[in-house]
Amino acid sequence: MQKIKILIVDDASFMRDIVRKGVRSQYPGFATKEAADGSQAKNILSQEDFDLILCDWEMPKMTGEELLAWLRTEGPKPETPFIMITSRGDKDHVVKALSLKANNYVVKPFTNEKLSEVITKQLCQSLGLKPDKLRQLGASSATGVAPGNNDAMSLLTGGTKTVKAADSEEDKVLSAKPKEQSIAQIRWKDLKTKCLIKEINMNSVTAVIRGDNNIPSIMELVVFDLVTNGGKDISRINGYTYQLQARETNAESEFVNITLRFIDGNDPDKQAHLERYISSLK
Repeated sequence: MQKIKILIVDDASFMRDIVRKGVRSQYPGFATKEAADGSQAKNILSQEDFDLILCDWEMPKMTGEELLAWLRTEGPKPETPFIMITSRGDKDHVVKALSLKANNYVVKPFTNEKLSEVITKQLCQSLGLKPDKLRQLGASSATGVAPGNNDAMSLLTGGTKTVKAADSEEDKVLSAKPKEQSIAQIRWKDLKTKCLIKEINMNSVTAVIRGDNNIPSIMELVVFDLVTNGGKDISRINGYTYQLQARETNAESEFVNITLRFIDGNDPDKQAHLERYISSLK
């Protein structure tokens, strides 16, 4: 049997790296190819066959929803298994993805274990293989070990574990501090927590969360749920934990400052929402 091929589609290069390394953590022998948006993926799929597509929902030029609709109705291989990766975990979007004939979905943020579980289930079903046989096909003699979900540090710092806390000049261009309480939500793995926004710019947010609850680790992938304008504007902004800091010298401090870095800089809708929100605070 030829090497199993997977197409990874996401407009954020960081997320493509996370998904690719998540695949190779379980199946290092799989071949992967990447596309930065649905339009690029469409061109690739018109020329090559893949055993599985892992695709983001929200992308510029052509969304995951539009790519899936094209694949199922006009694509050269419409039966290709398609797994939607989305930060929208609400029931309506899950139902919509399945109604478009997505084979399955993964909600961001996710662990390598969850991603591998969904990939294994789908490939075993579509290829008619047992999990042990799939693992044999996905084995590799390569000595490199892909990082786990919490080893995103190497992706962000090139292997060094030094994190600079200083904000760049770009961060300071459009930045604001809410004059009144502004509540948002942070999600990671299967956990979530409310947070109080203290300062926000186009690239990051600093907020306060309760320190006595579970909190995301440094460099852990998160989703920042920003809801404004009476619920009319909603963005699920992907990011990672950049900094954690106790608000008091007391080790039993009830609250913690958390800084998240955003990785959706190529998403015009989320950028526009952030800009409107920040401007409204001034």
